[in-house]
Amino acid sequence: MTNPRPGRRPIAVAPLLGPLLLALGLIAAAPAALLVTAAPVHAVPVQELILADEAGVIHEPTLRAGVEGVSFHEPTTVVVLTERGTADSDFNERVLAYARENHPEWISPDGQKWADGLFLFAVDPDGRHVGTYFGEDRKVSTSVQEDIQEDTKDLLADAQWTDAAVQGVRSAAAVMNRPWYRSPALWISGAAAVAAGGGAAIAAAAVRRSRRRTTRELLGRGRAAFASVSMDLQATELNARTVPTGSRYGAMVLERYRTFHDRYVHAAAENDRLAGIEDRRLHRREHRDAVEEFTRTAEALDALDDTVVDSNTFLNLQHGWPDAWDRQTAPLREDLAEIDRLDGPDNPDGPPPAATAPLRSFRVEAEQELQRLGASLAEGAVTPDDALDALAALRSRLTDLLQDAATSGIAAAAASDAERTLMAQALEAERERSPKRPGSILDTVHQPGWFWTAVAFQHGYRTGVDQVTHAREQAAQSSASTGYGASGGSFSGAGSSSRF
Repeated sequence: MTNPRPGRRPIAVAPLLGPLLLALGLIAAAPAALLVTAAPVHAVPVQELILADEAGVIHEPTLRAGVEGVSFHEPTTVVVLTERGTADSDFNERVLAYARENHPEWISPDGQKWADGLFLFAVDPDGRHVGTYFGEDRKVSTSVQEDIQEDTKDLLADAQWTDAAVQGVRSAAAVMNRPWYRSPALWISGAAAVAAGGGAAIAAAAVRRSRRRTTRELLGRGRAAFASVSMDLQATELNARTVPTGSRYGAMVLERYRTFHDRYVHAAAENDRLAGIEDRRLHRREHRDAVEEFTRTAEALDALDDTVVDSNTFLNLQHGWPDAWDRQTAPLREDLAEIDRLDGPDNPDGPPPAATAPLRSFRVEAEQELQRLGASLAEGAVTPDDALDALAALRSRLTDLLQDAATSGIAAAAASDAERTLMAQALEAERERSPKRPGSILDTVHQPGWFWTAVAFQHGYRTGVDQVTHAREQAAQSSASTGYGASGGSFSGAGSSSRF
């Protein structure tokens, strides 16, 4: 031990430590003592779920299943509203106008507030607004409203509209009518003296809880996909045996299928191993990484077994082949339907009309070609392989036209190299992220991003424009907007909106 320097007394730590710990313990224990005498809280399911999906982006069964699992502190009517608009519109004003015209029961009898017992989660996927609105007996502070909206923005940015709505409801349910002893302010004030150490521990615990919840949900998704694969395993193997090896596409699908059994066996072992991990340990990085890999594998196998079934049915022109052909053309048909929206009136931030004019001409030609291919298949005038070649050629032409539109759009929207880079990166990221359609032979035999879809282009272009706008404003996101605009009159219901 090093001796203290001459002339200085050593500090006696031990005699001070006991009283200090006792004082801190008493401070921290005060809220806990109040908690013992508080009335217990009972979990309340959603009283009613109302979906007004004007934008057509919500998958209602998933929404209902997600919201049914949320617990509220008081009986609450939940409204999920989607509506397409513009970035510069007053979203609060639009939400109020929609309620007044279509659902006056969402508003209090005096017309000045939102109805008691109501929580309204609203999204504009085009204008990229998210809003949260509360009945007077469910209202929370503006800062808490911002927190609820922030909880959904990563999902919204990825166009996961249904998951974002479920997350918004979950976050709101946790804070609306929260009992006083569950308020973070109580515990923060009671633990102020131990903020340095206890605050870090609380924050770490919160992060762990969040990671556990995210990993648990991801694991549930992976298990559902694996269960689907297991249920169809025998049928998939039977179908794989009769996929025609003389077909170019049949051979490519079977090459992808070659490792299916080994991957399935590995996924089964991993499924069993993950089931043995305690829930409280799911926040650990190694477990989260394992769950992500398991889910990717399970979902890839689930998509591949659909493709094997359709390959057997379509390439052999078995009974039901027209339905299998429809699933092959579905990605292109979805893109053709999206072309009108690329620069339509509800998408003012889209690429200029000159950039999308060739796409409109292609749409007419492609729709005619799809009709011709379907008729030729029915007549036996073309083989399934030739039909798939023609379909691949159409999707490749669409990819080239979208690339041209991207180049023109970037030139019109970006004013510097940095802005052009932002937009190009956003477009490429969406292209690579385009999901493979279940049953699509072309999506299975080609790598992700081989075909560029109009849907992915639309999302990427919007994201790029938003990033450029935010960069110009030197802010990652706009501040929360309260109030209901000129047409709101004296309406003062609790609520706000922000951009994502």
